[in-house]
Amino acid sequence: MPTQAYFDQYPSFPDDVPTAELQRISFAKLLSHDAAEANILFEACRAWGFIVLDLEGCEEGQSFIQMAADMFELDKEVNLMDVEELMKYAYKPPHSLFGYKEAGNLKIEDGRPDRVEFYNVGRDDIMGVSAPLSNPPCIEKSRPALKSYMEQAHSIVRLICATLDSQLHLPSGTLASLQPLDKPSGTALRLLRYSPQPTTDRRTSLLGHTDIGSLTILFNITGGLQLLLPGTDPADEANWRYVKPAPGCAIVNLGDAMVEWTAGVLRSNMHRVSFAPGAQGQVPRYSHAYLVRPQAEAPMRRLAGGESLIPEPEQDEEDNVMNAKEWEAHKAVAIRQGKDNARSRGGREIKRKGVKITA
Repeated sequence: MPTQAYFDQYPSFPDDVPTAELQRISFAKLLSHDAAEANILFEACRAWGFIVLDLEGCEEGQSFIQMAADMFELDKEVNLMDVEELMKYAYKPPHSLFGYKEAGNLKIEDGRPDRVEFYNVGRDDIMGVSAPLSNPPCIEKSRPALKSYMEQAHSIVRLICATLDSQLHLPSGTLASLQPLDKPSGTALRLLRYSPQPTTDRRTSLLGHTDIGSLTILFNITGGLQLLLPGTDPADEANWRYVKPAPGCAIVNLGDAMVEWTAGVLRSNMHRVSFAPGAQGQVPRYSHAYLVRPQAEAPMRRLAGGESLIPEPEQDEEDNVMNAKEWEAHKAVAIRQGKDNARSRGGREIKRKGVKITA
């Protein structure tokens, strides 16, 4: 989340709300290759698949916090445009995931319309990997800032991937090579807005799901994000926990691609967005998420073999032979047909020097 100054503009997160107990990981310590911090990151990525990344305490982190603050301003500028104007840039899934999604055009679990609008800014568009897309003027004038943000976000992705490579006993650069900055992918910066909900009708704004990509970097100021407690039933409301935003921090989570590559060693956890708690629910909620996807031709098979901690397929398992583009299309069709319901995955036990280790 951005600076304390931004938090001071909003009501405080209430103290009496149950929250998820996530590990707070120091970006500065990861940069300095702190072995203990790397171990904590790895275990958190196996137990929850979510961490709170503390960006304070180093120049690179402070720079990214300021960039995140700038993206909040762009988020507000985009989503306060007239909806009729924004619909000229409407996204058209599954053919195009970039552009504007109006509130209400997707459903939540009980079939009612969602309560979130967002604009997806394609990384390929901003980085010049693809032909330029048409965007509102406020996006177009912000291309240099968006490029800088995406470059810095990608450096954080590379650092986390390098740390996980080491923990998984993979060759250096393995995970990062599957999601480079200069190859076509569905990676995007999503600028989201949630309007305040009526006090007599507060409910889920964005349905429970896991992220299809590899890794997400999220910034928000007010609450609303909820995680499903590992090993519990998503239909039971008591099993969902808010994540409390903190100044100077980002929320980072792993997606389904990481589960595929690690054969379930790493975790992708179900999450959703509900109404913001307490007085925070009376103000619009803004957040932005850098949603990383593998490059289109990246193989989705498990990264087993050699010294890797990732297990080979067992007798009843099949390896994934698709590339990322094929796999994402396959999952999208399965989800639409109700054959791939959202669920948390990963955290399987691994063997380290003959000893089974569970998350």
